[in-house]
Amino acid sequence: MTNYKMTTFYVKNNTNKTVNFKASVDKISSMGSFIITLPFTVLPNDSVLARKVQLRKDALPTAWFTQFILFPIDSVKMNDPNDANNWIKSTDKKGKQIYTFNVAQ
Repeated sequence: MTNYKMTTFYVKNNTNKTVNFKASVDKISSMGSFIITLPFTVLPNDSVLARKVQLRKDALPTAWFTQFILFPIDSVKMNDPNDANNWIKSTDKKGKQIYTFNVAQ
């Protein structure tokens, strides 16, 4: 049995406004390690896959993003994606780990 499980990270926009964020991850290739940053847009009441990776069973979800920046939205109180408590852990039908971050409180 391996200590790593396929883990999926979703960002859920639970507001009625469009949400924009960017997430950075450390990628490792044959040429070494480098940071890659991607922008995301999440429509109102929708979600987006932010990352899928083999993750240690005991790793915190915030350890798998080197940077995660939500762009502010007027009159919306945002959750902090850098706080591991804001990532809700669940499993799918196949037993794979899922972390979901709800944008707003």
